[in-house]
Amino acid sequence: MSRIAPLYALALLLVAACGTGTSKKDAPPAPRADAPSPATGTQPASAAPGEADAASAAIVQQMTDAMGGQQTWDNLPYFRFDFVVVREGKEVVRFRHWWDKRNGRCRVEGPDDKGRTVTAIFTLKDKKGKSFTDGIVDTDPANIASIIQMGYERWVNDTYWIIMPFKLRDPGARLKHARTHRTEDGNEYDVLELSFGTGVGLTPGDRYWLHVNRATHLIDRWEMLLQSEKPPPQSATWEAWTDVGPSKLSLAHRFEGKPVMIRFENVTTPATMDETVFTYSRVRG
Repeated sequence: MSRIAPLYALALLLVAACGTGTSKKDAPPAPRADAPSPATGTQPASAAPGEADAASAAIVQQMTDAMGGQQTWDNLPYFRFDFVVVREGKEVVRFRHWWDKRNGRCRVEGPDDKGRTVTAIFTLKDKKGKSFTDGIVDTDPANIASIIQMGYERWVNDTYWIIMPFKLRDPGARLKHARTHRTEDGNEYDVLELSFGTGVGLTPGDRYWLHVNRATHLIDRWEMLLQSEKPPPQSATWEAWTDVGPSKLSLAHRFEGKPVMIRFENVTTPATMDETVFTYSRVRG
């Protein structure tokens, strides 16, 4: 049965791709994302926001304003990006995403566990759709379901690495102002602790500490303690903040003490997207 490299097997994928000289501990962790509204991938306006103390709520408001505005992001109809893992300067794996935010449709392409290119096209509401393996339509229902599930898990993981700040007030998210600190170079930070309610998302036991630069109001790094891991938390940067359409997004993450980074490429917020993206085996152009 063919599968897109699954969310929690990214470490194993990197080991296989890099050869026997690569340790599993060198692979980046795979954070979770709290479950969005299944119809569109964004939270409905009527949903109650997540919990946050007054300080955290104000900091998140400043952050999303610095990123172009929460409402601006929510109203974008389409989002396109590649999620790329790089080790020692060399690309290890790439997952390509097309997201129809307005109608809750996704297309995810990437390598399966046999090195073939598999494509999942599905709706977020019910995770129904179609799949292709090396450009050939899949017909086995179990195989289709497996590829779509893995595509969904990649969408959850990969989008969180780039749009997490816009999801901090989602229902089920819990924010509190943990502390402030100043670095040796004089930068001042507010540290927000992020946790989740029971049953929220794929891995509700995950915890994060977001280091928000007081001068830019943007995240410079985060620390992650995933529910399957033991302390200490792992740390990764949020850097290469770039204007993408009307929004500002971080397009690179480097892992402390590891020769691994996540890079986002071909990032756009198009006004339209060819309907064949969600129909055909191969994207035109």
